[in-house]
Amino acid sequence: MDLRSIKADMGMGILRTQSASMVDKEIAVYLLAYNLVCALMVRAAAGSDVAARALSFKGTIQLFLAFEQQLRFAGRRSIGTMTAHLLGGISLLRLPVRPGRVEPHAIKRRPKSHPLLTITREVARHNIRKSRENAA
Repeated sequence: MDLRSIKADMGMGILRTQSASMVDKEIAVYLLAYNLVCALMVRAAAGSDVAARALSFKGTIQLFLAFEQQLRFAGRRSIGTMTAHLLGGISLLRLPVRPGRVEPHAIKRRPKSHPLLTITREVARHNIRKSRENAA
């Protein structure tokens, strides 16, 4: 996969940090999470008759998030069984073979026409109330 696909799959289109060092850390955390999901796919593929690259990355994330609460609160006795069910579910998320398929990397939704909020919310609220009072 390339960085563009990782950005789209991991939801890192807009980074939230501002300093260069924190941006580096944020990207590192996204790449760590990406590698952990890939490791989960490899474990699921090893237990079944499928290659890890033939499994759905996005489906793996969604299935893991669905199992997250149960895994978090599972006791030591049931964690192995739940992990086996998770890996079995991931191994069923096979991608269809689509030769020659090309998808554009474009955003279909148009950006909103609202201006950026460059002042504090409190000041913005005050300005709105003041303009409404003047209009009335």
